[in-house]
Amino acid sequence: MRWVLLCLFLLGAILRLYNLNWGAPFYFHPDERNIASLITTYSIADPATFLKGTFAYGTFLSLTAFILMILTKPLFLFGHVVDPFTQATLILRMQSVVFALLTLVFLLRCQPFWKNRAAMLAFIFGVFSIGFIQQSHFGTFDGFVACCSLAVFVWTVLLLQTKKLKYFYLSLAFVALGAATKVTILVLAIFPFIVLLTIIRNQKPYLLTLLKHLLLGGIILASPLLLSPYYTTEEFQGGLTYERGVVTGTTPVFYTQSFTNTTPVLFQFLHIYPFLINPVLTVLFLIAFPLVFYQGIKKRQYPTILACLFFLVLFIPQAFLFTKWTRYMIPTLPFMYLIISIGLSTLWEFTQRKKQQWIGAGVISITVLASVLWGISYVVTAFVQQDTRVQASTFAAQTIPASAQILSEPYDLGIMPFQKAPNVITIFNAYDMEQTGLEPTLTDKEFIILPSQRILKTRLLQQDAFPKGHALYQALDNGSLGYKKVYETPCDIFCTITYLGDPIFQFDETASVFERPTVFIYQKQ
Repeated sequence: MRWVLLCLFLLGAILRLYNLNWGAPFYFHPDERNIASLITTYSIADPATFLKGTFAYGTFLSLTAFILMILTKPLFLFGHVVDPFTQATLILRMQSVVFALLTLVFLLRCQPFWKNRAAMLAFIFGVFSIGFIQQSHFGTFDGFVACCSLAVFVWTVLLLQTKKLKYFYLSLAFVALGAATKVTILVLAIFPFIVLLTIIRNQKPYLLTLLKHLLLGGIILASPLLLSPYYTTEEFQGGLTYERGVVTGTTPVFYTQSFTNTTPVLFQFLHIYPFLINPVLTVLFLIAFPLVFYQGIKKRQYPTILACLFFLVLFIPQAFLFTKWTRYMIPTLPFMYLIISIGLSTLWEFTQRKKQQWIGAGVISITVLASVLWGISYVVTAFVQQDTRVQASTFAAQTIPASAQILSEPYDLGIMPFQKAPNVITIFNAYDMEQTGLEPTLTDKEFIILPSQRILKTRLLQQDAFPKGHALYQALDNGSLGYKKVYETPCDIFCTITYLGDPIFQFDETASVFERPTVFIYQKQ
């Protein structure tokens, strides 16, 4: 069994490391680019630069990446990688791989919590998880938050089972590490504190013992201020205020328009989870969660109860925000895999008692095969095949005359491969059509390039919210604008499996527009 686990772990590492340098030299992920650019501004000669940050995230991982860049510079120079931005991007992605693999280790560490093989199944689901594989290829921080969240769960359960207080401090240490990147993870500290209260309730003097642990725990939870000095700046306070407006929808920005008129919870289970964990596991989770939670409460299975509570605490605050980005659900995935696996293990035990093991074995086999199929299909379509923007730019170079005038959209890094051509590319801000009333000038534009499906999808689906944009893109799509679609990113069998036959409309746009957007090219007739 150990050899099987080792082989699976190595396979998980391969899936996460394969084509880790995707997108080079363009590096299309905007958040990753911002973080990598920030790292290049740090300087040991000027410690004040360590107070810089980006977004409402802490800078712990950015500073860690900066240190790693210094330590690995000889290796980069040996590999002829001299650009600091490229170095920072690769270091960030390697960090993501490490945390994704640690997440698999923590899933296996859950094995003693259940007598059945629940954690083993969760580990297998984690190996082939699209969500984990995707985040491994992004130099962003959501995979790290998922890893820290699962670590807090593991140490909290061990605290409950062994009553050893070292696990209390370990759990708080991982809360602090996670909070040094995303401050909202501090909410998870409630679980080890509640368990602590049950452990020391009979210790005397109770009040003094409680105060001692509260004081030490408070010091640990304050450590993000040291790990992420950006938290102490006015810039962070301003960024936090801005991000609060964005995620609640009170500050309108172009990159949240796709969430107009979306329904919380329903949106996640229709347009995010079927991508992140595959549709088979999504359906199983909806069945398993209430049954597993009820069984855990009825039989006082505290690890099961905690797994369900961790999921709810991580899911509910994010689900009801105006912004429903795919990455927000990444920290919930380990607990979803555990809950599904507990449900499948319970089904197996039930069918064994009824001497109908073939039913349980069949269901488990189907779910494992589905996870393998979707995980492999995602890797092939996103990272094995050539980048869709590079594919489209190759077609454009062979098709579009050098003298042709081109119209495109703003804020999309997918246009970068096309800018190497001698063509004149005019950018029209279609995001603001409703406010400005302006329409694109098409008289001299022979081609229109849409670098991704972002605006097209939103305008075609949201006619009431964007009537002018809807009219424009509908006319472009049906040909009445005078243009014919001459190119659309092809979707083969692997793409069809990954995106359920519809890479444009099926999922939240952030599930695909960073690493595998659908590109369109239209030619004037």
